[in-house]
Formats: sequence, structure tokens, C-alpha cells
Amino acid sequence: MKGFMKRILQMPNLFDTDFLACALWPNNPSLHPPILIGLFEHWDGKTPFDPAALPVFIYKDLRTESARYLVELDHELVALVKALSKAHPENPNLKLNYSLKACIIENYREQVLNQWDTVSCVSSNVAFGKHKIPYTQVPGGAVPTLKHKFFETDLTHGLTTWKDLARMVKMETPVIDRIIRWNQRLNNKEYLKPDGTLTGKNIDECVIPSRIGVTLKTIASGNRIGAAKL
Repeated sequence: MKGFMKRILQMPNLFDTDFLACALWPNNPSLHPPILIGLFEHWDGKTPFDPAALPVFIYKDLRTESARYLVELDHELVALVKALSKAHPENPNLKLNYSLKACIIENYREQVLNQWDTVSCVSSNVAFGKHKIPYTQVPGGAVPTLKHKFFETDLTHGLTTWKDLARMVKMETPVIDRIIRWNQRLNNKEYLKPDGTLTGKNIDECVIPSRIGVTLKTIASGNRIGAAKL
């Protein structure tokens, strides 16, 4: 292990970024959870849907409530980056534009046919166009497939991490909280407790920096300082 770490530490590009930039840069957690809660927020987790009434493509078939949650979560994430930047004013990575629109345009450029706003950047991105919402056929219709990364990893490796960072800077996150509570109810999990703490019975499934001793002061480097001694 020490030999492996020494080789890793010899890679100069590894130090061009940090944990915050990796964790906060808009990606799957900025997309799947808000779109899915917009579609299924009031679903009881059992009652089947008429397949003909369900959207097929998760991005291309974006609907009104999904678009609203998408934009609200995007605003909350940008606000979180701003709050963290105040705590780490010397961190150049936190001075970048973390909006979902900017991220999509930067990474997909000419594939984004309508760059007007966040919603159009998502729905008109050719690279996103073929991705489908997973459904399971059941008697009476179809239901969303909960045993899928859209409903699982984006929460444990995205939204709960953001929630932990927000707690470090004492920032309220009503949208993130709402999505976590909805998602964990559907999956019969508990990460976020009613009191707003990340101490639920399944919290060990999540990436929670504060649970391994990382603080607001050390959040950018994490254990890198210790690793550099190898």
C-alpha cells in the first residue's frame, strides 16, 4: 500500500484539484434525484402507473415539476459553494462556476442544442438524449425500478455528502433535505433524521466527511496532508 501511495503522490496532476471540487461539481446527483422526485414525489412506492402516461427518457422528456426541482437544487448547490468559498477564500477551485448550466455547456458544448437556461441545457443535450428511466413491469402497469443507481448511489454519494458540507457552514438546505427524505422513504432507508442530523441507521452507506474526522478547516485536503508523509 505504501508503494502504491508513493506512486500516486508522484502524479502532479493529482494535486490540481481537491475533494471539494470533486464532490461539488455538478454531476449525476444534480440531475437524477431532482428529476425523479418531480415525477414520483407523491407515489406510495407500490401503486402501478399506466406505462403510457410515464416519461421514457429521463432528460429529454423533462416535465414541469422535475424542471422546478432541477433549478432549485442547482441554486442550493451554487449557494453551498459560495458559503464554502467564504470559509476557504484562498481555494481557487471554489471560485469556479458550479452552476449546472455552465457545467453542461463546458463539457458538452455543441451537443447542447438549446443553451438558453438550465432546463433547456438538460433537455436538449444530445449526449443525454438516449438515457431512459428504469421501470419494472408489475401486475396493473409499471413502477420505477428502485434498485437502480438513479435511486441509490446519487443519494449516498451525492446529496448526503452535500448535506454534511452544508452543516459545516451552518447552511439550511430545504431542497436537499426534501429529496433525501423522499428518497430514503421509498428505499426503506434512514440517513437524515427528523432533527436534521445525518445519524440515521443506514448512514454508514454514505460518504459523510465529518464522520471520519474531517472538519470545515481540513475539508479541501482531507487526509492528503497525512498521506504526503508516506
